[in-house]
Amino acid sequence: MAVAAMAGAGSAEAQERATLIHGARVFDGTGKPAKIADVLIEDGKVARVGRKLRVPEGTEVIDATGMTLIPGLHDLHIHTRREAFTDAASLHRFYLPYLRAGVTSVNEFSVSGAMMAGIRALQADTPRLTLAVRLGVPDGHGTESQFTNSITIQVTTPAEAHAAMAGALVYRPDMVKVFNDGWRYGDPDRPDRPSMDEPTLAAIVADAHKAGIKVLTHTVTLEGAKIAARAGVDSVAHGVGDALVDDELIRLMKKHHMAYVATLATYEPLEARVLAPEELALLTPEQQARETARQAKGEAIAPYDSRRWSIMRDNIRRLKAARIRIGVGTDTGIEGVYPGFGALREMRILTELGFTPAEAIEAGTKVSAGIMGRKDEGVIRKGARADLVLTGGAPDVTFRDLYAVKRVWVAGREVSLD
Repeated sequence: MAVAAMAGAGSAEAQERATLIHGARVFDGTGKPAKIADVLIEDGKVARVGRKLRVPEGTEVIDATGMTLIPGLHDLHIHTRREAFTDAASLHRFYLPYLRAGVTSVNEFSVSGAMMAGIRALQADTPRLTLAVRLGVPDGHGTESQFTNSITIQVTTPAEAHAAMAGALVYRPDMVKVFNDGWRYGDPDRPDRPSMDEPTLAAIVADAHKAGIKVLTHTVTLEGAKIAARAGVDSVAHGVGDALVDDELIRLMKKHHMAYVATLATYEPLEARVLAPEELALLTPEQQARETARQAKGEAIAPYDSRRWSIMRDNIRRLKAARIRIGVGTDTGIEGVYPGFGALREMRILTELGFTPAEAIEAGTKVSAGIMGRKDEGVIRKGARADLVLTGGAPDVTFRDLYAVKRVWVAGREVSLD
């Protein structure tokens, strides 16, 4: 049996048989403490949560004693090599590391509208794939290579934006990503690129919201984040790295319900990164060798990287204190940010910045699902989509236990981790 790539939903035949996950510590993602319970899955959803549940005849029963059941994790910002979309086998191979890390939902930002129908037709075990169209400005960030230039729709005025969105929406994208901020952190090797103005961005947002889809922007400056908030953007990715967030931005974010997806995993200076054994175990031998070689070099962190990293971490602390929603996204595909690994690394960094393990898991489940407007996802309760992860230990208490993924379900169907 295969799971549909876009929706992550199993076939009707696969979902006819109910599944009971028995005796797990259930951390439901709502902020409540974990408790021992049974979870019944039917027709791709959580049918019931409780003790001594009555189940349909023929139900598969899984003994989860001593393990913890959590909602599936999200990665709200990934880029996958185009070879992944060649056929079903390639699709499964490229997305398998996410499943092994417990990531059941990803936002894919390296496709075009014309590619979407073909991807959706493929059948393979994958996380739920949210496919986004890309918009930017000529010569802006997101247009650097021949491929990315070809898949990024480029506009400079509100009129051009409305026309472009009319064409893009024909492909039924699940989301819109806009490259609106071209600042390059003062890096002398990477000059600034053009940015999008607020009226053009607002036109894109208006058309996306009218179609019922969310907008995320590539935003890396304090002023860029304020522009995004005023334009009505749903979430900013990469975060503010040029200055500390101020009261004005926090007010704008609250007023416009804008969330923050920092992608810390891609901005963490690799020169100083030290991976724990459970993190290295997620990597391929080639990736492990790369990490070992990098550590052996002992290179110094560039001054602009060091300053940016300090600012970005302080901004997470400030935004958390202000109760701004902080989701989990990684920019996986950038050097050193590996599929699956990146989401857990992002959450691990959050635990170093004031999040408890439980709060970090909530950021990767309920909060991230909420940023996407999915109220039936990211939690374990009756009627919720059954994206579930069974782990060893108690990851809501001891974060490293989150790496001990045992079994994964996407829309109620258990997926292969082989």
